[in-house]
Amino acid sequence: MYNFRGVDWIPNKGISTVTFTPVWHITPNDTFSVPLWFCVALGQNSPFNGNNYTELDVSPSYTHTFGNLAVGCGYTLYNYFNYGFPTESGGISSYRPGGTGLQHEVNINANYTVKTGAVSWVPSIAYYYELGQAAPNNYASINAGSSFLSPALTVGVPLYKDIVSFNPNTQYNISFGYNNTASSSGASKLYGFNNWQVTAPVTWKITSALSLTAYVAYTYQPNLYNTVALTAMPENRFYGGASVGYSF
Repeated sequence: MYNFRGVDWIPNKGISTVTFTPVWHITPNDTFSVPLWFCVALGQNSPFNGNNYTELDVSPSYTHTFGNLAVGCGYTLYNYFNYGFPTESGGISSYRPGGTGLQHEVNINANYTVKTGAVSWVPSIAYYYELGQAAPNNYASINAGSSFLSPALTVGVPLYKDIVSFNPNTQYNISFGYNNTASSSGASKLYGFNNWQVTAPVTWKITSALSLTAYVAYTYQPNLYNTVALTAMPENRFYGGASVGYSF
C-alpha cells in the first residue's frame, strides 16, 4: 500500500523505499536539510502499466528553533516514472513517455515539544500548497492551486533505556481541494475532512548509528477518490512496514 495523504495511489501493491538526508547545522538553532526519497512498487502496476512504478522526491527544508518551538518551511519536487493511468473510456493515458511526471509543492510547519518525565509530546501542524504540474508533464493526480492541512501529535515513549522506543503518531488531515471525493459524475474536489490516521512504530537502536523500526498503521477516509486508478477508496485501511536507518 502506498498511502499518501489518505489515498492509496498504487492499489494492492506494496513499495520499497530508500531515504538519504544530508543535514547542514548552520547554527545551533538553524538547520537546512535535503531529503532524497526514492520508492519502487513491488510488482507491476497492471492493468495501468507493465513496468514497476518508481518515484524520486527532493525536499529541501529549513528549520529554526526557539527553545522547544521549531518552525520551518520547505519545497518538494515529486518525480514520477512508469505510471500510465487509465482513462474514463478504459484505455491508458500518459502525458509523457513511460508515464513520467513532475509535481511541485511548498510547505510551512511548526511543532512544540513538551516533556513529562521521560515521555515527550510533540504537537505539530503542517500546511502544504500545491503549485501544480509543469506542463506538459501534467500527471492529473493532485489539483493545482489546492492545499492540505495536517495537525498531528507524536509521542515518544522509551521502552528500554535509550535502546527501544515507541513513537506513535496521529493525524487529522484536512483537504482544501487537494484530494477528490467520489460523486455521481466520477469525482469532485474535496473541501473539509480528508482522513484520520494513526501510526505505531517501535524503534530498536542497535548501535549509536544503526537502528531498526517496525510499524503498523490505520487510516480512515470516508469518501476519497483515487483519480489515477479511477476508483473510490475503502473507508478503512490497515497496513505496516519496516525500515533500517543509519546516521553518520
